[in-house]
Amino acid sequence: MDMAARQETVTVARAASRSPGRSLLPDRWLPYGMIGPAVFVAFAIAIVPLCYAFWLSLQEWYMLRQPQPKWGGLINYRALLQDTQLWASFGRTWIWTLGTVFVELLLAMPIALLLNRETAIARTASALILLPWVTPFIVLGFGWRFLLDSDVGPIHSFLHLIGIAGDSSVLNDPVLAFATIIFISGWKGTPFLVIALLAALKSIPDELYEAAEVDGAGAWSRFWHITVPSIQNTVVTVGLVLGILAFYSFDLPWIMTKGGPQDATTIVGIAMYKAVFLDLRPAYAAAISIVMLVLLFAASMFALRARRID
Repeated sequence: MDMAARQETVTVARAASRSPGRSLLPDRWLPYGMIGPAVFVAFAIAIVPLCYAFWLSLQEWYMLRQPQPKWGGLINYRALLQDTQLWASFGRTWIWTLGTVFVELLLAMPIALLLNRETAIARTASALILLPWVTPFIVLGFGWRFLLDSDVGPIHSFLHLIGIAGDSSVLNDPVLAFATIIFISGWKGTPFLVIALLAALKSIPDELYEAAEVDGAGAWSRFWHITVPSIQNTVVTVGLVLGILAFYSFDLPWIMTKGGPQDATTIVGIAMYKAVFLDLRPAYAAAISIVMLVLLFAASMFALRARRID
């Protein structure tokens, strides 16, 4: 009876394996079938628009003269190379990007070290610190404009008291306006870096600090020789992501200054917006976007290669 029962079980299992409920894909193709929809969506929302932007950058399309684009070849790229104002905005964009990441690192490191404690205050602060990060740019921009207003802004009053700001808002001064929105951009991105650094700090074994303390290492020595090497990969990776986000910025400088005063805060995102909606040259804006992508890709590869060399 045991042999008969065993044979019946094998027969049922084989029949079930051939039942209609079994996957139509062979087992080796099943993983590809599972990720296929995600790959399709990524292709649809990333690769297709990129290909369209490249195609559009090769067209000649000035909407005041022609309703439809026509083939122009490299005409937009030749115009781009001769556009001194655009290259000035590229320079400001690099300053904006590096300045934003610098502010984020400068603020995030001490905050993460303070929150890396097992206290109720640290846990509560860790939960609340993401509020600036999730706040929409439009709310953030108008909020800071109010704080810096020369008539009613409390921060302007403080800056005026210590001699940094005059009677008008710092947003009316070309140098101070650019420095101010760089700080605000870094301040907004700081919470994301704080959470990443906090996760990296909590992954460092306590035994390393205890052994270093037994050997006589001071607080600075423990930080430099244990903490920094342990979190440097996180700093590079998250810093690169935040730098890419900063490079493509548009919302904050447009809301706060609209690229002024005197084009002092006109970065490439604003230049692209003006090319489309003010100059009515979408093909030229597409060429700018392709150049942005190439420059950002080259800078990212350089940063990653420099990290590997270190």
